Amino acid sequence: MIGPLIAILLGAATAPAAYAGFEPLKAAGKDAPLCTIDASICVHVSDPGVLTVTRDGQDIASWSPDTDSGDLSLAPMPALFRLRDGRLLVGVLATRQSSYSGGGGSATEQMLALVEPGKEAKLVLTVPEGGSLMIRACFDEKDFKHRAGACHDEYRFDGALAVATSAADGLPTLRFSMTASHYPRGVSRGEDSLALPPLRKADLIWQDDPHCTYKRIFRFDAASDRYVPDAALPECSDYTVP
Repeated sequence: MIGPLIAILLGAATAPAAYAGFEPLKAAGKDAPLCTIDASICVHVSDPGVLTVTRDGQDIASWSPDTDSGDLSLAPMPALFRLRDGRLLVGVLATRQSSYSGGGGSATEQMLALVEPGKEAKLVLTVPEGGSLMIRACFDEKDFKHRAGACHDEYRFDGALAVATSAADGLPTLRFSMTASHYPRGVSRGEDSLALPPLRKADLIWQDDPHCTYKRIFRFDAASDRYVPDAALPECSDYTVP
């Protein structure tokens, strides 16, 4: 069996780029649980939206995030972090979808839980993971001309969670980065696109949103029992709420 320290180092080399420093999880086949390379720890989501963690074939934790909305779907996060004292950081990807006339989209959150032997798993971090959205912007030929043929406003974002530093004892420090952009240039969900000046061909580009493109360091705070950022997160519901 691969020891925790070796597994952590292995994870740093092979985990998906979005989870650098975490230990990767892979499925042995279709509908199979996601497991560590040494197959000692596996995670899967079962109905009705419960994340189950097993070690050496035995259930060690079950955790159900807040899934009060019927349009929320869960999937295991494809990486975990093993602490030297036997605790685990495991997570789910919680995706919310919306559809409406002429548009729709989805947004996914990363929800990280601390699994401790003999104790109930608890949520310690929630950050955005990724998503995209399209909103109809043309309703007649006049609108088509006003919008230079770009008949949808589009929004997208990507979030990456990684290990910044690992301590000999205690939970690791985490690094989170988010990038966000919209199309065409100048649009906003808070404004009526058709009230803006007519679009030109030069406006038909993806524009980065500096307000919602940021980096944060998260450290575990024992007093609140949660990870807290080194600065407040900006309000980015234009991207994270479909």
